[in-house]
Amino acid sequence: MKQSLVPLPSAALLGFFRGALDSALVERGAAQGLELLGRPEEFWAQLAPLELRRMAAGGNAGARAELAWRHVNGDREQKDPAAAAHWALQSAEADCPSGLAVLAWLLHHGWGLPRDDVEAQRLFTRAAESEVILALYWLGRMHYFGIGVGVGATPDFARAEHWLRRAAGHGHAASRDLLARCHFFGRGVAQNREEALRLWHAAAADGIASASFCLGMCLYVGEGIAADPAAAVVHFRAAADQGVAGAMFLLGQSACFGIGIARNPDSALEWYGRAAERGSREAEFELGECHAYGIGAAGRDLGAALRWWRAAAQHGHVRAHLKIAHAYRWGDGIAEDKATALTWYRAAADLGDAAAWVWLGECHERGEGTAVDPVTARRAYRQAAACGDAHGMAEHGRCLLLGIGGEIEADRGEALLLAAMQGGWPQARGELVRYWYGRGRELLESATAATDPTLAVAVSCLRRAATRGHRRAAFMLAECLRHGTGVAADAAAAVDWYRRAAALPDAKLILGDLLYFGQGVARRPVEAFHWYQQAAVQHEDAYAMYSCGYCLLHGEGVERDAQRGVSWLRRAALQDEAGACFELGLAYQRGEGVRRSSRQAVKWLRSAAGLGHAEARALLLQLGGAG
Repeated sequence: MKQSLVPLPSAALLGFFRGALDSALVERGAAQGLELLGRPEEFWAQLAPLELRRMAAGGNAGARAELAWRHVNGDREQKDPAAAAHWALQSAEADCPSGLAVLAWLLHHGWGLPRDDVEAQRLFTRAAESEVILALYWLGRMHYFGIGVGVGATPDFARAEHWLRRAAGHGHAASRDLLARCHFFGRGVAQNREEALRLWHAAAADGIASASFCLGMCLYVGEGIAADPAAAVVHFRAAADQGVAGAMFLLGQSACFGIGIARNPDSALEWYGRAAERGSREAEFELGECHAYGIGAAGRDLGAALRWWRAAAQHGHVRAHLKIAHAYRWGDGIAEDKATALTWYRAAADLGDAAAWVWLGECHERGEGTAVDPVTARRAYRQAAACGDAHGMAEHGRCLLLGIGGEIEADRGEALLLAAMQGGWPQARGELVRYWYGRGRELLESATAATDPTLAVAVSCLRRAATRGHRRAAFMLAECLRHGTGVAADAAAAVDWYRRAAALPDAKLILGDLLYFGQGVARRPVEAFHWYQQAAVQHEDAYAMYSCGYCLLHGEGVERDAQRGVSWLRRAALQDEAGACFELGLAYQRGEGVRRSSRQAVKWLRSAAGLGHAEARALLLQLGGAG
């Protein structure tokens, strides 16, 4: 496992949030509260069971509706689908709005009667005209989720918002929760996070578990409100106590990474486990991660990690497919099987994971689990790039640059690699500059004459690499500009590029000489000494040591210091630097920085002469004639 365990980023959490709210998982396991039928007073709720039965038997339609609903909820009556259907039908036959609402509920849920969402929607609509809260809420809910509202069963958020707003106006907590989702996501109404938070606060105060979960999410990631992880944890606990799996999962995240509460890996494992029991694929995936990285008392167990990833994959978790594929590809916790890895990568790609296309491309390009197939590899990289994956852009760009799996398309390849860099894949820069440097160098070396037109192309390639930070390319471009190779000679521009390549020792030395001697540029001995000194100290170059010594001995670009100058000259002379030997001989002859010594002077002048230094030979002849 090459990466460390990290919490889900805010963007991923918001995606999880949206997915959880749009599935039944957020409510699974939560206690079902009794819903009001919409009566203006609590008359029916306070009525004793025996009296209610008598009224129902006597033909009171309202009593029949209440009795049916009590058989649904088990409120002072045994839960009994047949009895609920019996009394609801009798109440509805009398055109009682509450009876219509209960009958619609039974048809919608297929409870005591065959399920019929279209008829349920019709009956809810009739009951809603009389402001029956049960009808207002469930009609809004059916429109929100696109159930029984016509061919195709697509959501109608505008109608949903209308009915939910009417139900919320009666103080119905569950309606406030669903209405808040409309405002949060801008469904059927203009997006208004503040209004969503207000509604969720009210619903949470009335004990709606999903509202507590939503409040916690907003506080956790700072959506519509300042982030407050500690307050988020309080709401997550309230939702988790009512069985909301998403809240349990996020309590696991909080405990695992110390977000809003003290870090507690064992508590994290417990919360993840509880969420996984309730079907949370995110929790199953994180349990796999914890076992893979040895989080908590269980320690590192790749076998257990794979089991959890498989469970998450069975529930459609895309990244779990990738984890399993990686395990098979590299033999982590399981026997290496690259062909099986390829199968898992394909499954992840089919589920829409862009990164999976990159791994598929790698396998086909390298022949892992399949035959080497650069054409298929290029196609897979292209698919990842089309999904906006930065790594995929870089790999597809590389294929276009180098002609892997198809024709060379250098300009498109460069554009993709640049896009990959901007998308957060810094390795793309290296790929790009290596290509242009290699191409430029190849063209330079293949040129047969100074007039060869490929030299201009070489300079263009080197410039593209150098502009993006390739030091050797910057040095070679400077050389071309200095000598007029493939481009008009331009000493000033050459100096600028040598400066960009100054991490290289030869660039420092050339800069020093150009600036010291003023070759094509204004003479700058101070800067020249700076580059000589860097080359001497950092690279222990003999010529640089000689140049430092000369400048110090003669006060060129630096305050004169004969002793330091002689020290540098001696170090260079001991490495057979002819100029240093000559200058050291002169220093002994004149007594500059050292005690005057004819014997030492002759010794170093002979060394210089032996290394081919013409002035040293001439001076030795003069000294011989004088002596």
